[in-house]
Amino acid sequence: MGGRKGRIIGTSFSDGWTRLRTVYVEQKRKGRIFGLSYSGEAKNKPGTAILAVVIFFLLVFGMLPTPFGPAPSMVCAATPPRVALTFDDGYGLDHRILEFLSSQGIRATAFLVGSWAQRNPSLVKEMDALGWDICNHTQNHTPLTRVPDPRIVAELNTCQAVIGSITGQRWPLFRPPGGFIDDRVRAVAGAAGYTPVMWDLDSGDSRGVEYSVAERVAFMVNASRDGSILLFHFGGKHTYELVAGVVQGLKQRGFCFVTVPELFGWKNMVRGGSSGPGLTAPARRFLFPEGTTRGGFEEWILVFNPNPEEVVVRLDLRSGGESREKEYRVPPLRRVSLKVNEEFPGREEVAAVLEASGEVVAERTVYFNRGAGFTGGFTSPGTARPSVLHYFAEGAALEGFEEYLSLFNPNPGDAGAEVELVSGETSRVEKVVVPARRRVTLGLKGLAPGAEYSLVVRSDAPLAAERSRYFVFDKLVTGGSVTSGETLPRPEWFFAEGTIREGFNTFLTVYNPCLESTWVVVHARCAGGGTAEERFLLPARGRRTLSLDTMLPPGTDFVTRVRSLLPVVAERSFYFRQNNVIGGDGSPGAGEPAERWFFAEGCTEGGFSEWLILENPWKHDQEAGVSYYTENGTLERSYLIPAEGKVVVDVSSEVGRCREVSMEVISSWGVVAERSIYFEADLGL
Repeated sequence: MGGRKGRIIGTSFSDGWTRLRTVYVEQKRKGRIFGLSYSGEAKNKPGTAILAVVIFFLLVFGMLPTPFGPAPSMVCAATPPRVALTFDDGYGLDHRILEFLSSQGIRATAFLVGSWAQRNPSLVKEMDALGWDICNHTQNHTPLTRVPDPRIVAELNTCQAVIGSITGQRWPLFRPPGGFIDDRVRAVAGAAGYTPVMWDLDSGDSRGVEYSVAERVAFMVNASRDGSILLFHFGGKHTYELVAGVVQGLKQRGFCFVTVPELFGWKNMVRGGSSGPGLTAPARRFLFPEGTTRGGFEEWILVFNPNPEEVVVRLDLRSGGESREKEYRVPPLRRVSLKVNEEFPGREEVAAVLEASGEVVAERTVYFNRGAGFTGGFTSPGTARPSVLHYFAEGAALEGFEEYLSLFNPNPGDAGAEVELVSGETSRVEKVVVPARRRVTLGLKGLAPGAEYSLVVRSDAPLAAERSRYFVFDKLVTGGSVTSGETLPRPEWFFAEGTIREGFNTFLTVYNPCLESTWVVVHARCAGGGTAEERFLLPARGRRTLSLDTMLPPGTDFVTRVRSLLPVVAERSFYFRQNNVIGGDGSPGAGEPAERWFFAEGCTEGGFSEWLILENPWKHDQEAGVSYYTENGTLERSYLIPAEGKVVVDVSSEVGRCREVSMEVISSWGVVAERSIYFEADLGL
């Protein structure tokens, strides 16, 4: 995501909306109950349409379900194939290799000769800082099959001590110089605690070969398989050209690049990202229906105190019939990170209730590693106001997708709920009872196999509802997301974040919960002023998904606004492969601009990148102030956002490398604020 700092683009929506409104009125058909229109330039804030909301509630309670047809069988998708790039020796190091792999976000494995490392500690430290794993290639590049047992041990131990003294890394892995190894060497090295690492494909850069660079690149790309280890040399012939070609070819084949310790399962890198709007107001209570502390999952609840005085929060964790409570003190203008695994370990399902003595902002982050490279993470705000109605525009029971619905009942009595999956002209309803102060989870894949659907939850008492999704998109991109249900459909939605850069796929789903069709316009403006617009008639209780990749020119950043004559629900899903980080997320938009936005979660330390996106939907410039709250103190910044444009801020460029970053955005007229976080980190999962 490098190079995004300072992006500014403009947006304009009025012309397309006026045309859409005219078309809708002209095409009213006989028997239609109503047809709404809006003034071309409303004086109040975008998103206010009281009449539409009233009519929506009159319509929505009359929806009747019809059953789904027979369910097709499903096949699970594979996780992305992985390869490890390895580099031997150190002699004659071509620094372009480090620069190129760093630009691609790729961490490789170096098997260094100890004597070379001693003479070049700065280069070794640079590799370490770039996230490379540094392993043993003996102290003097000695052919181990030609020396006695004590010399083998001395060569390995001395090199290991050198690497450890420079980097702190002490991986028990070695590569025998020249590939010379036999049973004796294996036994001696094994007794000393070392495991040999050979290779599957040799680039041929250490010796003269009759094949050209292009031929060797093509062979290595086509011959690579999941788990392949590729051999290069830092000072080899045409190594840089070989590496660049192989990386490009393997990316096109959908490979992910890992280090050898990661490939062997000794190091568990978790890759992913999340993006979405913040909260527009703090609250005294937040509910988190979704959560787990079982193996391979790490859950955090982040609490930010925006007040000038200390706040006491009580965290109530519930799993089945068990519950655990604990109090924490949150200093003024600071954040506290609560690790749920430490308070309630080893639980399949954990719901959380957070109550505070003053108003706070609370979000939950989950990282996961499901094995075989299937990793990810997501961040989402808590639910401050339970509701009897929840809507999820997006939903998929397709190959590679798993979805679950978690319902939490904070009330002292049991609550009945109806969960309706709407797909095309069919729907299916599941009735559940949610016990008092308990969570119920439904697996959605079995309710509508092979279908794309929208989801409506109705209950006889206010509940909190979240949809969790784990996916392998396009059989390559793994990740997960959690989204709270929208409680109020709206005639207008804003999405500040958006990009059609290489490796990103972005979709927008719009669901019409009303009993009447409605005209919808989806309008996007790209950097440089280009626009794209899609207008369509969305049937009653219908949904439509747009691929924004096909609407917009490649390589551009954009903002999106959805407008409808009747209230609808809009949700964005995106999937990405960027700089060796893969993942995705799903999030509803913002229903209207707000004068204040809060983000409790944030991190800019090694392996994390964070971006703040500020959109100004008005026809005049406005200034927005941002307060960054870190463990090092508070930093104030202001940004001038052009009329109908946006600014994207690299948070690390403002605060440096910080473990904890919370943010507050303040503006006079109201903006739309989103935060995007991308990560690749060894979290020990």
